[in-house]
Amino acid sequence: MKRPRRDRTLPPLVTLLGSLTLLVFCFAIIFFGARSCVSAQEATQIRKYVTSADSTLSDSASVGNEDLQATLVASVEDPENLDATSIDRAADATRRGYQEALRSPEVPSEFEDAHHYMITALGIRADATGALAEAAGGDDEAFSEALASTIEDYKLSDVIVIDHYLPASEEALGESGRGDDRGYLYEPEPFMDYEALGLSTGSAGSTRSPTARDASSGSDSLSSSRDVSVSSVEVAGRPLYPGADVTLGGSDELILSITVINLGGAAEVGVPVEVILNTRAERQALPAIIERIEPGAAATVEVRGFRPGEFDETAEVNVRAGPIETERNEEDNVLTGTVTFGL
Repeated sequence: MKRPRRDRTLPPLVTLLGSLTLLVFCFAIIFFGARSCVSAQEATQIRKYVTSADSTLSDSASVGNEDLQATLVASVEDPENLDATSIDRAADATRRGYQEALRSPEVPSEFEDAHHYMITALGIRADATGALAEAAGGDDEAFSEALASTIEDYKLSDVIVIDHYLPASEEALGESGRGDDRGYLYEPEPFMDYEALGLSTGSAGSTRSPTARDASSGSDSLSSSRDVSVSSVEVAGRPLYPGADVTLGGSDELILSITVINLGGAAEVGVPVEVILNTRAERQALPAIIERIEPGAAATVEVRGFRPGEFDETAEVNVRAGPIETERNEEDNVLTGTVTFGL
C-alpha cells in the first residue's frame, strides 16, 4: 500500500526570514519614497519663496524707479511741479508691499533671517515714503528737508537688501543643500537712481549699490537717525495682525513673541517692550527688554506670565516697543489686536 504523498514546505525559520526581508524591503521603499517626496516639497517651497521674494523686491524697486522717480525729479527741477497725488500713490504702494511681505504665510525656516532683512528694507521704504507724502502737503522748504532725509532712508534700505538680505539668502540656500538654486536669486535694483535727483552722496557716474560702509560714513543724518518698529507679534505661536484676533484653546499658553526692527542708522541698546492685556477682571501690563538690535536687523523677545480671561471673552492686546530717545516716528511702535479665550 502506497503512503500518501506530502507536499514539501519550507522550514518555518526560512519562511520567517523571508517575510522579515520582504517587510524590511517594503519599509525601505516607503521610507525613501517619503523622504524623496519631502525633499522635493522642501525644494519647491524654497524656490517658491526665493522667486516670490525677488518679485516683491522687484515690485518695490518699480515703485521707486518708475512711479516715484519722475515725480521727484520734476519737483527738484521746479517746486511748482510737485505732484502730491503721485507721492500719495507711491506711499500707498510701498505700505501695501510691506504689509503683504509681513503677512507672508510660507517662509522656510532657513530663510527667517533673510526674510527679516527684506521686511526691514520694505518697512524703511514704506515709512520714508509715507513721511514724504505728508511733507508734500506743506511748504517747499519742509518738503526739501524731508526729501533729503527720505533719500538717505532709501539708500539704507538698499544697503540692507544688498549687504544683508542677499548674503543671508545665499547662506540659507547653502545650509539647506540647495546651493544649485542660486540661479533663482537675483540682485534687486536700488530703489531709485539717486544721481538723477542730484542728491547722491556717492561719486559722479557711479552705478554701484551703496555698501554698509557708505551708509555708516556717508551721512551724519543717516548715522544719527533712530527708529524702532514692531515688525510682528505671535500669540501662542500664531501671528497676531493689527486689528485681528487670535482664538486660544484651553491647552494654549498665553505667550507673546514680539519681533522689533531697528530702522535707524545706529545700534539700539536696552529697547523697552511692553504688552498690555485688558481682560474684564483686570488690566495686566508686563514689560520686557531687548538687549541690543543692530541697525537694519531685528530681535525677538518673549513676554509671558499673563492670567487668562474668562471663557469666550475677547480681550484687547496692546504691544509697544520704545519709544527711544530722539525717535521721530512712533506710529509703527504699536500693534493692537485681540485674543479670544476658547475651550
